[in-house]
Amino acid sequence: MEQLNILILVIRTVIIPAGVVLRVIIILIKMMYEDEGNTMYKKKLINTILFGISAELIYVIYDILKYYYERG
Repeated sequence: MEQLNILILVIRTVIIPAGVVLRVIIILIKMMYEDEGNTMYKKKLINTILFGISAELIYVIYDILKYYYERG
């Protein structure tokens, strides 16, 4: 169980935020060099940011539930 908690912590603190930041950087670079399709890239950018927010929100809810049920 401890290994699973460590894996969740690594995914939560390193992998997901790094992936979101990398995706945002790639989309912004593509927006700079391609004049056509900027609306498509704006939608992708918004979806990427929404994914990052929802991923963090899921982990916050997980922590709240975990605290609540471990306590009591």
